[in-house]
Amino acid sequence: MSGKDPGVRARPRKGGIRVIESGGSQSHRSRPPWPSPGCVLSRGRYRLLSEVGRDDRCAVRLWRGHDLVLDRDVALTVFLAAPQDPGAPALIRSAVARALRSAQLDTAGAARMLDVLEPEQTDGPTAAVIVAEWTPGTALVELLDGGPVPSAVAARVLAPLAGAVDAAHNAGLILGCDHLDRIRVTPDRQARLAFPGPPPTTGAQDDIRGLGAMLYLLLTGCWPLPDGPAGLPSAPIGPGGAPVSPTTLRPEVPVELSTLALRSIAGAGTGGGVYTGAAVRQMLELNAATMDDDLFSAGPRGERVRPVDPRREQRHRRIKFGVSMTVLGAATLLILGYAGRQVISVFTDNGGAPLVVAAAAPTGKAPAPPVLSSPVPVKRLAVYDPSGLGSPDHQKDLGNLLDGNPNTGWSTDSYFQQFPLYKKGLGVMLSFSVPVSAASVTVVSPSLGTVLEIRTATSANPRLENTTVVGAATLRAGSTQIPLHAGPPTRYLLVWITKLSGGDGHHQSTINELTVQQRVT
Repeated sequence: MSGKDPGVRARPRKGGIRVIESGGSQSHRSRPPWPSPGCVLSRGRYRLLSEVGRDDRCAVRLWRGHDLVLDRDVALTVFLAAPQDPGAPALIRSAVARALRSAQLDTAGAARMLDVLEPEQTDGPTAAVIVAEWTPGTALVELLDGGPVPSAVAARVLAPLAGAVDAAHNAGLILGCDHLDRIRVTPDRQARLAFPGPPPTTGAQDDIRGLGAMLYLLLTGCWPLPDGPAGLPSAPIGPGGAPVSPTTLRPEVPVELSTLALRSIAGAGTGGGVYTGAAVRQMLELNAATMDDDLFSAGPRGERVRPVDPRREQRHRRIKFGVSMTVLGAATLLILGYAGRQVISVFTDNGGAPLVVAAAAPTGKAPAPPVLSSPVPVKRLAVYDPSGLGSPDHQKDLGNLLDGNPNTGWSTDSYFQQFPLYKKGLGVMLSFSVPVSAASVTVVSPSLGTVLEIRTATSANPRLENTTVVGAATLRAGSTQIPLHAGPPTRYLLVWITKLSGGDGHHQSTINELTVQQRVT
């Protein structure tokens, strides 16, 4: 290996392993077991200092070492293949090949790979080594010395690691962050993959499960996956066989982070799991940005200290968050064409509530005034939530939308953040027995300011981008009639909420009645 400037990014070159004793002698007299502190690898370049962890799934030892040529500490991921296991060398060669493909990954959430030493027979097992820059700081579990950390801190700590998972998966790579000993936290409180080189059997979903497990750990102090690290309590298991939610264990944990942890752990094929690093990263960044970051700050020696006046800091951040939400809400309304909507007419129904007739979504020309028939019977209702985050909002109450009683209804969950921060939106999918040409939808709701889109769909559970906007409105308290643009008959109509009513950490909308009028042709 040549001693190049460490600031130059170059693909690590493969080299063999040669083990010599600490003093440089190759005598077999009093030779310590391998690997052990003081052993030197790669013709005297890397000295083993201390073992900091193990990944026993693949016989990996994680060491802090020292580069004697460039005089700097390094992280050494040492793969071992026992002599009595004839298939082990092939597995570690596969791991080395995977590591070489990841050498150019450049992200703050993963240590930079510097060198790869190919498998070679040592005095004991066959070994291969992946060399990375050393990550100063602490092990992730040391953050729990004082118990579970505040939710905002957990989100901020893990966000860079989730960003590294996202970057790796976008490049067709596996990061390998599903083992706790491989993760360290930098002095500025950013989780980082300190020991690259995942086992050959690790897949992309293992990265997501690892992120979810670490989030659960920081929020609760418990490890939610089987065969957890020694010394960590296991998460309590609920009636369905899944770990109990972090919000149940600690009510102060936001439901968004609790749901994210559980859905990440659930994995693919579970009907609601989180599948991408981007989804995890975005949710962590949102919670890190919108909550009080100063609840946990580092002192001169890394200890936890409280701010002088946390309430003042929290009020300050809430004010900034409110301003940001106002700007975002205004932009959303502009996108929806709110400025182009006009009130067509105002009526008063028998109950005394105003009936607001909203303009349909602009499509280039205004719709002709519809000629309406009697209401169309709806065959089925279902909550439509393409995010996959959490269970469907109050699915059991959907029947209230068609019961003819304006005093009963269906409501969304209460969300800490306004749409589209936590979710792009939420809706109710209406299914009809036969295709209908809908002319308008009448919504009875007490939730002033709720923004709705009416969309046609080709199935009961389509992708949102495959639906078509045919009308939109901002609800007033009472009844709002939304005219729809004429189009092909459809069996599916989506009432899609893009902005909830309420504010100050409590965003929720209620709909009491839905009526669809068919166009007479």
